[in-house]
Amino acid sequence: MTSTASPGAGALAGIRVVELGQYISGPFAAKLLADLGADVVKVESPEGDPMRRWEGRATMSPQFAAYNRGKRGVVLDLKSAEGLAALFGLVDDADIVLDNFRPGVADRLGFGPDALHARNPRVITCSITGFGPTGPAAKRPAYDTVISATGGMYSQVVPASTIRPLGPAFSDLLSGMSAVQAVLAALHARDVSGVGEHVEVTMVGALLDFLTESASAFLETGQVSSPDSRPRRAQAYACRGSDDKAFVIHMSVPEKFWTGLLDVLERPDLADDPRFSTREGRVRNYDELDVVLKEIAATRPRQYWLDRLAAHDIPHGPLNTMGELFDDPQIASMGLVEEIEGPDGALRVPVPSIRFQRSGRPELRYAPALGADTEALTGLRAGSEPAEPEPVPAKEGAA
Repeated sequence: MTSTASPGAGALAGIRVVELGQYISGPFAAKLLADLGADVVKVESPEGDPMRRWEGRATMSPQFAAYNRGKRGVVLDLKSAEGLAALFGLVDDADIVLDNFRPGVADRLGFGPDALHARNPRVITCSITGFGPTGPAAKRPAYDTVISATGGMYSQVVPASTIRPLGPAFSDLLSGMSAVQAVLAALHARDVSGVGEHVEVTMVGALLDFLTESASAFLETGQVSSPDSRPRRAQAYACRGSDDKAFVIHMSVPEKFWTGLLDVLERPDLADDPRFSTREGRVRNYDELDVVLKEIAATRPRQYWLDRLAAHDIPHGPLNTMGELFDDPQIASMGLVEEIEGPDGALRVPVPSIRFQRSGRPELRYAPALGADTEALTGLRAGSEPAEPEPVPAKEGAA
């Protein structure tokens, strides 16, 4: 599969980003900016981002490669005078500095927002933390499991009877996206004011932004949402065909989808069932209708139902596993996968989904080897700094 995106410098060509990030949230935000054409310089300690060594890899895990493609990499000991001076040199030419340290770490080590703005008044600094700089939990390690549980996400996706953490890393990824939104807005504000500013993004706040429907429902009415609250309101169902392959149906509000579904199922009698004859009844009796639909779906293979649902214009789709996703005819037609050259040959990777007609996007590049660009960007020889422990980050999201 090859991407259909037009080549180009990218909409953020000419923007320099210095990333002081580890694990997920900061690196993911910087990766998104790199995908848009920004020149991203990832600063690592002599030991490197711990994610490099996940799964026992000596130099680069698949997870690190995923969150750090398209960047240049330098190694600096930020606890040394030499390393701090080199960082300030990078900041002098930067437009954005991203970090996901715990609150107070950057200030304590001498490169907090005030210090960076004193060097470069136009720079935009952005800190991603778990809970923000104040409050009883502010200084705690903010790993995604903790934030996704505390911030209400798990209560919306994990049934109460299950009680277990669930992937992906919701709060890391959502706070990374929020950080990108924030710094792009700050770039626009700088065009007006001429000066940069400090932006704070919290992982728990990003979750609440994402869960705005459930949060607002509680704040306004006291209604506590659960994992099936929205499927019930949206009249969304998941079924398995006789071949054990799953698919979904989403009827929403229009009555035509319900009547069309009855034609698909060849069950016109359900229209007269008092439990299901109105949308309000179907919402109220969601569990009963779910059982009926599952029983009918189990009589034919999935493709049989997909074909009939398509013929009747009912919102539907296969419930793809990751193993099935890239063979889906629609996904395969969209150019969402591309080959890039890695240290061990060509690799297939997902590409940015956003298309710019005029700006295009830069050619995708593999994540940098540890310290690959240290000498070129700082004048220091990689490995020359003393290998002292790096600053402790808030976590996978906020180190």
